[in-house]
Amino acid sequence: MKFKSGDIVIKTTGGNKMTIFDRLEEGYKCLWFVENSLNERVFKEDEIVTLNDYKRILKTEEREDKINQILNN
Repeated sequence: MKFKSGDIVIKTTGGNKMTIFDRLEEGYKCLWFVENSLNERVFKEDEIVTLNDYKRILKTEEREDKINQILNN
């Protein structure tokens, strides 16, 4: 089990921060708010990452973009 109840996650494609609510047979039930509306959905393990991992991925992509800009000038 990669995630546990209470973990803050985000979809690998970005989006809202979500909280893992429960582990189900088909994946992880996540809850999140958009304004005053509570949303829930089940995601497969490979569709979500922890918020910290997502931030690391973004920093790596930004670093690679900057390197590519320098090399292309």
